[in-house]
Amino acid sequence: MRHFKQVLGMTQMAALAFILVACAQVLDTDVSNSDAAPSATTLDFPYHPLVYHMDLSIMAYQMHGQSMVWPFDPFYEARNTDRTARDGFMAKVQQWATAMGAEQVANQPRFASFRGPGSLNGFGDNPTHDPIIYDYSLIHPWSNTLTNASGTWTEYLPPEVITREIQDVRVCYRPSGAPVGQVALGSIAPAPGERSADARDTMWAFEGGTGDKGEAGQPASQSLMGFILLRDKPEGGYDVHIAFRGSRSGLAGRAIIEALSDSGASGNPDWITDLGYNRMTTETGGALISKVGQVNRGFAESMRSILPNLMDCLSRAAEHQGGARPDSIYVTGHSLGGALAQTFVSAMMMGDRYGPVGQGPDMPSSMAAWPWSTIKLVTYSAPRVGDAEFARALTVTMLQSQQFDTALIPIDLRALASDDRTIVPRLLDHSRPVGFRVLNSRDPITTEKIVGGKHVGTTVYVNSPQMVEIVSRPDFSTHDQRQVRGFMVDTLQDPRVPQQVIQYREMAEINPNWIAEDMGTRSEMEKLAAALSNYYASTGTWFDFAKYQSNVDLRFQISDQP
Repeated sequence: MRHFKQVLGMTQMAALAFILVACAQVLDTDVSNSDAAPSATTLDFPYHPLVYHMDLSIMAYQMHGQSMVWPFDPFYEARNTDRTARDGFMAKVQQWATAMGAEQVANQPRFASFRGPGSLNGFGDNPTHDPIIYDYSLIHPWSNTLTNASGTWTEYLPPEVITREIQDVRVCYRPSGAPVGQVALGSIAPAPGERSADARDTMWAFEGGTGDKGEAGQPASQSLMGFILLRDKPEGGYDVHIAFRGSRSGLAGRAIIEALSDSGASGNPDWITDLGYNRMTTETGGALISKVGQVNRGFAESMRSILPNLMDCLSRAAEHQGGARPDSIYVTGHSLGGALAQTFVSAMMMGDRYGPVGQGPDMPSSMAAWPWSTIKLVTYSAPRVGDAEFARALTVTMLQSQQFDTALIPIDLRALASDDRTIVPRLLDHSRPVGFRVLNSRDPITTEKIVGGKHVGTTVYVNSPQMVEIVSRPDFSTHDQRQVRGFMVDTLQDPRVPQQVIQYREMAEINPNWIAEDMGTRSEMEKLAAALSNYYASTGTWFDFAKYQSNVDLRFQISDQP
């Protein structure tokens, strides 16, 4: 609620709450009304485009998880028996990264190399970040994926209707020791039988940085930030889909506390970016994203690191298409990914280097004629990334969409349901842009109850919100991508939609012999590593067992150092 606590005393707030509860039967906002019948989806998409783009957003998480060198414990939570144990081991990883980085820069490794902390590749290094280690050659979007964040396993089940049409994957990354803006290209092919005989789509993954709030001496750490999908359509032509990944971490509570500070932020780099809420103006560097209003510097700085790599990747993709112009450009993402999707679209439409509408001085000539002015933005559970002036300019002026702007009521009374008949035609309209923000109204990440900017895009609720939510407690589970997707699947009843693309598995399901009391010991770490390997072997999923075992051995070598 914007300025709510400053305006009303506690007695007045209680009175207002009573009135709202009493009037709930009258004021309930049922977004699933009789005028919002499901819309038929054309051959432009294999299934409903709202769920389709959610699935691309989840695949961005999946590919990030695949790139982790130690997916059985990427955030060192198994060593979190006490602060000394976890910090001590991470210090050993930092020391190893410094030595390995000197070797990698000297040898100029190609695609298959260690990434993450800047010290690994001769970039600016931030030793206050958790040293999360990656190898982009491990990504394989055709395969199911398993990762363990902090005791619960996440299993990604990518839809074959998408993956079987991908003929290969290219990865755009900054070479070791190279300056910002220099990009190298790696290539990944599917295993036999993983793609259809006439697969024509290509995927282009791109690197970027998180953990930079714009503070001097606090550079970002590198990781895979998303992908571009060039999707050929059955009736001819192709569309471009750009999907950004969301935040990944172990214990979220600790990550938030460590990331809160401006001058002394530490820990998980994704959360440092999420909590970089101080604003940037045109005068302080925000014009790259928008020449109108102010933008959150955490998301803006992350996009600043992503853009050179992403634009080079897009330029190569344009060349791959022989200069043919795509029919539409779709940009999507969940959570942090939704924030980055907004900042990217803004940079193309309202920034000073690539915009306005894709005609800026840094826009590669191969993409100058692309349909930037009719871009389609679809975010899920996205936070606010800028002030009211910025959000209104992007939503109303540039995306020709409906602005949600309220001083008191956190529920958008004009919101659409996910089955509203107007959504699909707007997403398929090549002549107009659009922005949709898809969310659960109880998600505290997307709330209007807290001062801090405005949202971008026409609101689409996956649930049926009620006015009583103005006094209800937030529910963080509603932010989860599986829950948001589940609401849409239940509402849309599209028989072509894959029923499940992500699920959570308890530790004992994957690692039945674990002993909780012995967490962090050598024997339990070996069980964790073996459990993940056994999953791939038992499911018959493609997996690079040899490289994985080498990485597991490396983990124990580092741990055994004095």
